[in-house]
Amino acid sequence: MGQPVDVVIMGQVFSVTSEDGEEHIRQVASYVDEKMREIAAGGKVVSSFTAAVLAALNIASECQKLQRKFEEIDASIDRLTARLDAAVGAKETSTERATDRPAYREERRRPGR
Repeated sequence: MGQPVDVVIMGQVFSVTSEDGEEHIRQVASYVDEKMREIAAGGKVVSSFTAAVLAALNIASECQKLQRKFEEIDASIDRLTARLDAAVGAKETSTERATDRPAYREERRRPGR
């Protein structure tokens, strides 16, 4: 683990360690703070615990949506890769057939030409 990094979320200081590095810790803490402040600004949240839980739910929802989108994109890439592989395979087969024929051949002349 890395060195502890002090971050401030909703006015409270937290000492956090992570293998992802100080910059990452600060970015994540800033994002969590932003989400909690958005919820608190709505005026309906009484405690920082409630704001934290609602922020966690919103962040988890974002994560789930991004994960589904990633899976859809990954599946699309797999389909497109398969189509490209099939197209390249068909082109290679066509090229192989074309190269089986001699590049130069004698044309039979018809009488009178």
